[in-house]
Amino acid sequence: MIKFFLSLILTICCVQAFAQDSTNTEKDKQYVTDQLRLSLYQDANSKSKVLKLLQSGDALLIDEIRGPYALVTTPEGTRGWVKRGFLVTSPTSNLLLREEREKNASLFDEIEKLSNSKTIVETYEQDMDEMTSKMEQIQIQKLEADDTIARLQQEILDKQLEIDQKLEIDLKKENNEPSIEILWETLRHYWEIIVPFLVALLLVCFLISKKMVESRIKARFHGIKIW
Repeated sequence: MIKFFLSLILTICCVQAFAQDSTNTEKDKQYVTDQLRLSLYQDANSKSKVLKLLQSGDALLIDEIRGPYALVTTPEGTRGWVKRGFLVTSPTSNLLLREEREKNASLFDEIEKLSNSKTIVETYEQDMDEMTSKMEQIQIQKLEADDTIARLQQEILDKQLEIDQKLEIDLKKENNEPSIEILWETLRHYWEIIVPFLVALLLVCFLISKKMVESRIKARFHGIKIW
């Protein structure tokens, strides 16, 4: 009989220890009810020191339950006792409203970022279109400039060929026969000598011709003088 009671007591102790371990390993989360500033006490007694005032919607981790009080841990890590009657298992409307506001603010930030990103993308696309248009204009101007340069080079080659041909013709003229201008200049400078020389040459030619004619006449008429 004594062994039975001892076994029963040992079993009850093991079950309590196991339940305590389960409570410690998997802590329950509860929330401070709406429209309330709940006191966090140092001990499980409303007359003990108040550590801080909890706001409605604060999430608390339940560490231990003792009668009407619960040992809790705040999100900041502060541990203390609160009255269980002011705790609820689901998030309060204030907390939900606060979370929704935070979500909305986050969404607004994301929308603002997306709007800014869209503006940046549109600006980038506009800049790219302008750059593409400018590049096309520059390409057209380059082609026109290349055509102009090619045309000018061809004109230069044609002019150079024409000048070379003229120079060649002038050189041939200078090498083969004197020009009229050179002859005219020579005559103009030496006419005082050339004119008497030509007159004398004509006179000599006339006399020689006369002698030849007379000799032929004499030979024909056997030395008879006819004038």
